[in-house]
Amino acid sequence: MTFIRFVVGTNQERARQQTGVVAELRLLKESGDLPDYEHEHVAELFAWLNDHLPCPPFSSAEWPEDAVSWFKPSAVEFIARFREIITILEEHGRFVRTLTTTDPGVIRYEDEFQVVTSSWKY
Repeated sequence: MTFIRFVVGTNQERARQQTGVVAELRLLKESGDLPDYEHEHVAELFAWLNDHLPCPPFSSAEWPEDAVSWFKPSAVEFIARFREIITILEEHGRFVRTLTTTDPGVIRYEDEFQVVTSSWKY
């Protein structure tokens, strides 16, 4: 199975130093650099993700610092929504990379659409 992850940063940066796209979009939104119409779209994207994507129990588990989320191939609709996020980020000068792997690391959480793993590599 090939897993997919989207990160903000160039291929010159170490993967562990890059930011996930949801966190980066939140930072962009909080920066005040988004026009009003994009604030509404971002709010809709976040609401949809909160309603549909299972949330790993980050607050109730001891997560290693290097824990990152990867989509499974079955997450087609979620990946499509993330591509909307990527479009917004790229329009605001954020470089987004798509990472794929068959070995994302030690699986700490898993549901139908995603895994959260830890790995020295990512």
